[in-house]
Amino acid sequence: MIKVLKVVAHIVWAVSMIGLGTLIGASYGWAHHGWIGAIALGIVGFSVGAFLAIDPLIVLEFLHGGV
Repeated sequence: MIKVLKVVAHIVWAVSMIGLGTLIGASYGWAHHGWIGAIALGIVGFSVGAFLAIDPLIVLEFLHGGV
C-alpha cells in the first residue's frame, strides 16, 4: 500500500513539474519572443521540468539553498 502511494505521489510530482516548467517556458517565450520563442522556451522548460521531476529532493535542496 505504501509503495503504491509512493509511486502515485511520484507520478503526480513528475507530471506537475514537467507541466509547470513547460507552461512557464512557453508563456515567457510567447510574451517576449512570439510563437517561435514559445516553442523554444517551452522545450527548455520541459527539459528543466523533467530534470526536476527526477527527484523531489533536488527542488528542496534548491529552495533550501544547499547544504
